[in-house]
Amino acid sequence: MLTAFPARTYRQRVEAVKRRMADRGLDALVVNYPDNINYLTGFDSLGFLWYQALIISPKLAEPVFLTRTSEEPCTWELSCINEAIFYDIAKQDPLKIVADVLAQAGLSQARIGLEMTASTFSPAQYNALLGYMPEARFEDAGPLVAENRLIKTAEEIEYQRSAARMADQGMLAAFEALRPGISEVEVAGIVANALGRAGSEYSAISPMCATGRRSTMTHAMPHRQTISHGDVVILEHAGVCNRYHAILMRTAVIGKPSPRVKEVATLLTEAFNAAIEIAKPGTPVGEANRVCNQILDRIDLSRTRVHRIGYSLGLAYPPTWLEAMMVDEADDHVFQPNMSFSIEPNLSLYNEGFGIKLGDTVLCGEKGSVSLSEIPPELTIID
Repeated sequence: MLTAFPARTYRQRVEAVKRRMADRGLDALVVNYPDNINYLTGFDSLGFLWYQALIISPKLAEPVFLTRTSEEPCTWELSCINEAIFYDIAKQDPLKIVADVLAQAGLSQARIGLEMTASTFSPAQYNALLGYMPEARFEDAGPLVAENRLIKTAEEIEYQRSAARMADQGMLAAFEALRPGISEVEVAGIVANALGRAGSEYSAISPMCATGRRSTMTHAMPHRQTISHGDVVILEHAGVCNRYHAILMRTAVIGKPSPRVKEVATLLTEAFNAAIEIAKPGTPVGEANRVCNQILDRIDLSRTRVHRIGYSLGLAYPPTWLEAMMVDEADDHVFQPNMSFSIEPNLSLYNEGFGIKLGDTVLCGEKGSVSLSEIPPELTIID
């Protein structure tokens, strides 16, 4: 069994989820998020591109894993799963199999939790399950497993520390490669190569690079556009160790930055550092966002923020590396020791033709929070 943790760790996680289910009054839970399935079993495969599910219930002796036939070797070799059903995608409806498993366990009229916001659980699949189980009571239990993942163990933190070192190597390779005439896709490829050489697995989002006016487009994917002297270049990627992600975002300028770019970047670094400084145990997570905006508004910059300041981080598969906790005022979590999350107050000054990215993976400790990156959170000038 090739998994990131011993079998007992996965059993303990399943038992913790069952306790959360009991608190919610749920008789069963159908898990579809691939990162949650990995968290509970160790299963690591691209099989989530087709329907797969982990069915958990006190009425089942073991969680039952359902996936297509081609995933059988991965199931037995890359997980601690003991009970599995493999379906033929050309002949069988996997939602009918889910319904049959639940019915055979006496759960046809039960209260069943579903991960309704999972990108791997479509409205059509939900409707199919409703059709097969008309007397069941379904409800959204999307945060149930995710909440169990927010506080990291020492082993998980070490994986993220390793991932952060990989991310640093990718960023240093980007800085080394940046020069007039190189394209965004070339830079992204160099980053990907450096991450691979550092030991990183593929990340939930591929390396990003945008230059010049495209730096205002925070989520623009790399293009064949070449970098010119004076350009602002934004960079973002993640290192990955046993599916645990550590993300990293930085901005560089080719040549001397303009006074305005330097002014904005300097203030953003101050706001970034202040957000990390306030992220102490017991502090509402929204305080990081508030403090950041307070500093940025010295020169009316908070309106140029492109999204919330951060989110919890850990296990991830495409299409995203976000976990359940959002670092903003609408989230009722408080920072706790061994939480890992991003701080990324990215800016898009669209009317001025440039944007700035700055983001790290941050770990909350007993006395406060620290970045896992060793690269200074400052504008990098490429001479």
